[in-house]
Amino acid sequence: MNGTVLIQSLIGGLGIGSIYALVAIGYSLVYRTMGLANFAHGNILMVGAYIGTVFYVSMHTNFIIAIIISSILIGILGMVMERILRPLGKMDLIYMMLGTLGIGIVLQNLAIIIWGTDGIAVQYPIKNEPWVIGNISISPYTLVIICASATVVLALQFFLHKTKLGLAMRSSAQEKEMSLVLGMNVNLMNALTLGLGSVLAAIAGVMVGPVFYVSPDMSSSVGIIGFAAAILGGFGSIPGAIIGGLTFGVLQTMVATQVSEWSQVIAFVIFVFVLIIKPSGIVGERVVDKI
Repeated sequence: MNGTVLIQSLIGGLGIGSIYALVAIGYSLVYRTMGLANFAHGNILMVGAYIGTVFYVSMHTNFIIAIIISSILIGILGMVMERILRPLGKMDLIYMMLGTLGIGIVLQNLAIIIWGTDGIAVQYPIKNEPWVIGNISISPYTLVIICASATVVLALQFFLHKTKLGLAMRSSAQEKEMSLVLGMNVNLMNALTLGLGSVLAAIAGVMVGPVFYVSPDMSSSVGIIGFAAAILGGFGSIPGAIIGGLTFGVLQTMVATQVSEWSQVIAFVIFVFVLIIKPSGIVGERVVDKI
């Protein structure tokens, strides 16, 4: 691989890796707070992508406005999910996980009933003619994805560490029993966390729409890789989710330049190899104690 291809692959990998990172952070947020692997997360991403596409493509709404509308609606969906799952948590956590799987199947089938199985092509929200610098060709929209994802992550960190509500959510994740003693509404904190994780999925889904076709298959093609990225970084770790997402994106893109049909297979082989060496993930945070 020559230098030009390497740089182009790196930039492209960081672009798609930024999407994977947002999805992985959503998984990790929920696990960190509730100890729950949300198996409906990929389906939530897919529904968010469809909602954003309806507003952007069919109703000709501004792309940013479409992202905001999708995020609000999907955030509410996430909070409703927590209320549905809450009774299952009194029995056993495994029932909550099975509950997310069931909700995911319902969302998948509803999407097929409403929008069909054919993918929807989404036009780029900006002029996406490649910028050519020397021999390097860069997609402007890829840079938009990278910058937008970085902004979302910084905003999330500010919210969690600098706002009263964010600090309350972190406290609830760290010390559930103490939070209950102090009168904190832990159920509300869980609902907000699931809603926030769903918002990240919606943002990722709408932003990746112009890159991929928006289709029911997004729940597996993007959602599963986001889940794997969360595990690769260290399930439950936000920094790990970012590292895992970017790593997956770069690996997948670089492999695709050589053997495109094997890109995902080889990326997952490397993923398994890393976990054999370091089972707890790159960052290694797996315990449910803090955000």
